[in-house]
Parts: sequence; C-alpha cells; structure tokens
Amino acid sequence: MAETATAIIWIVIMLPCLALVAALLANEAKPKKNIVLGVTLPLAAQSDARVLAISRRFRRDVWLCCGAFAALFCALALLDMGQFIMWSIVLLIAAILAPYALYVRANKKLAALKRAEGWSVPYAGGVVIDLKAAANPGRPLRRAAFLPPVVIALVPLIIALFSGDEGTRWGAVIMFGAMVFIGLLCMFLYPLILRQRGDVAGPDSDRNAALTRVRRYNWGKMLLVTSYLTAIFMLGYWLLQESALWTMVLTAAYMFVLIGFCLTTEFTVRRAQERLTRDEPGYVDEDELWIWGMFYNNPNDRHIFINDRTGSGMGVNFGRPAGKVFIALTGAILVGVIVACIALALGFSSPFEASVEGGTLYFSHGTEKYEIALADVSELDLIYDLPTARRVAGTGLPNLAEGRFAVEGYENARISLNPGQPPFIVVRTPDMTRIFALNTPEETAEFYETLKEALPCSA
Repeated sequence: MAETATAIIWIVIMLPCLALVAALLANEAKPKKNIVLGVTLPLAAQSDARVLAISRRFRRDVWLCCGAFAALFCALALLDMGQFIMWSIVLLIAAILAPYALYVRANKKLAALKRAEGWSVPYAGGVVIDLKAAANPGRPLRRAAFLPPVVIALVPLIIALFSGDEGTRWGAVIMFGAMVFIGLLCMFLYPLILRQRGDVAGPDSDRNAALTRVRRYNWGKMLLVTSYLTAIFMLGYWLLQESALWTMVLTAAYMFVLIGFCLTTEFTVRRAQERLTRDEPGYVDEDELWIWGMFYNNPNDRHIFINDRTGSGMGVNFGRPAGKVFIALTGAILVGVIVACIALALGFSSPFEASVEGGTLYFSHGTEKYEIALADVSELDLIYDLPTARRVAGTGLPNLAEGRFAVEGYENARISLNPGQPPFIVVRTPDMTRIFALNTPEETAEFYETLKEALPCSA
C-alpha cells in the first residue's frame, strides 16, 4: 500500500511538469510582440492561413506528445518502486525535450514561409534599444524583501547541522542546503532582470516601457514568492522528515502551489504582451540572432544572460564564451542524470549475489560491490529487525536501501537489502560494518550458515 501511495504521489508531482511545458510551448503559437513560434511576422502575415495552419498543427502535436508521455508515466507504475522512480526521471527529461523538437520543426517551417513570401519589418538583423522607454523602468523591489525567507530557511539547516547525528548532518547539507540555495538564488537573480535592455516591439516608447515594466514586475514577484514558498516548504519538511509518506505529500503540495503560481504569473506577462502589441504593425526583427527561435547567439552583446523574447524568463547568450560553457555544463548534467538513473534502474533489477572463495566474502548488487577477508571479521550476526538507520548517501526506498547509512549501534555502515524482506546479515570488521541480504529470505538464511561455517574459529 505504501508503494502504491508513493507511486501515485510521484505521478501527481510529475504530470503537472508535462502540462506546464506543453502549455508554455503551445502559447508560443499566439502572436506576442509580433513573434509567432520564434519567427517575427508583420501584422498582416500573422493572420495568413498558412501561418495559422502551422500554429494549429504545432499546438495539436504538443498536447498529443504531452498525453503520450503521461500515459507512459502511468505505465511505469507497473514496475517496482526503485525502477519506477529512476525510469520516470529519465522519461521526464525526454518528455520535456521532445516538445522542443516539435517547436524547432514548426519554427523552421514558418521561417521558410517568411523567406518565401518576403515578409520583413523595418529593423531586421540587429538589436534595437528604446532610450526613452529605458528611462522609465518602474520602481524595483527592495533586495531586503528577499532576506526573511533565507533567514527562515536557515533555521532548520542550522539545527540539523548541529544535531550531532551524522546522517542528519549530511541530509541537512543536501536537502536543506539546497532549499537555502534556492532562496539565495532568487535574491541574486532578481537584479539581473533590471540590468537587461528593455522590451522594444515598435516605435511607441510608452508601449515599450509598459512591456518592460510588466516583465520586470512579474519576474520579481515570481522570484519573491518562490523564495517564501520554499522557506515554508523547508520548515514543513523539517517537521515531517521522519515520515516518508507525508514528506512526499508535502512535496507534491509545494510543487502544485509553486508551479500554479509561476504558471499564472507567466501567462499574466504573456497576455499583457499579446494585448499591448495586438495592433503593432511590426518594427523589430531579431530572428537572425536567435537559433531556431530559442537560442540567442550574439557575440557582440556583452550580456551572458538575456531576456527571453516572450514571457518573463531569461536565457543565455550562446554567442559569448561563458554562455557556451553554461550550456555545455547544463547538457553534461542532463546526460549525467540520465546515465546515473539508467544505471540505478538496471541495478534495481540486478540480483543480490554473495559467495565465499579463498577465505574472502564477495558481495555484489549493481554498482555496490565489496570484498571482506574472513580473517578480518570480528562479528557475524543474522538479524530480523533492521536498526534505526538514516541515509547518508545512496538509495533509501521502500524496496531498496543501498549505500552509506548512519545505523544505530554500528559505525561506518553500508547497507544493501530490501527492508521488507528480513532477515539481514551483519558483517563487522574493526573498521567497517556491512549489512546485506540476498534475493529471498531463504537464500539469506542459507548463505548466513555457509558464511558462519567458513569463518575462522577465532571469529
């Protein structure tokens, strides 16, 4: 039952991410600042039947893609819990990237149609700045407003760091430290939007100033609320950390509220951009500076981070060396996550194997492998109740606990077993403890007897 509840909560967390990507990309097919699917079009061309057909097909394909991946997510629930979580992470990355392939295809079709028809606007191929609009950017938020959530988030981190329990300390560094980092990141990201050039859609400076204010205000609001929601989530997680089920429920609630708020704010900006530029005949065309309408590539722009063409977000200038490094690192991290998740997923299905050969105990399960000289064994035991253990590094799932754990009564412990299938073999040496089990309780008990007989009499 616990595994079923965990799978349901995990799916509930994942599916909104798919819908979020689909909704944002589908919205790109609506004209904003005279841009449709990353292609700048004059006002008259935006109502062309061929443009509308490309937009309709793109929206349909994006939502079909979202539905197909959602069905795959549900199908993954048939796997055991460890494989389900690992494969769902891989599938989530694929589900986020796949719609962008559809976006590139639609962008190239629309760009080809634009070239064939000779659609153009007065300023094409360069960057246009409205100095009058830039002089009226609106009143920014105070940086001090971002401090309270960071301070709130620091409280459970500091308490956990000095709790004296090794498992708690490392868990705090990974989990609570990440939450504090999010708060700090929001604080330091906000000034970046204020340093970007303002939006320019046409010759009307008042309209350009309004576009800039809408973007900057909602960007700040999104970051500020994200930092406060994260701090509240962190406090709740700290209070409920002993319950895996309730922490997952809390995480799902946090994700829903955060995604819902960010999505609402983002679409507020997009609707404003659509409304403010609905009758704009077309003025600025930067298509040549945007690869596939997504990647800004301008070596002459000193900015590394730049405003997205539509919406409130920011991107990276691929034309700068630092931008290339940033994108390369992001790609490497994605590949690393995919490879690690696939390796772990395959490891969940691999058998637990142990043998005694030449006075040495050999154990392996996936990437977890070790050898212990029997002469070094100071204690051997078969236990039916796993001591209180807190994960330090590794996997802590209902059907697999593997890696380094802080185990009550043991030092330097590594665990590799299914917590729901006792008994477990404990092997202690002067400098380490290994707690493991085989594929079935019968195999574990049988191997324990084999190992017991193989030990030197002094053990």
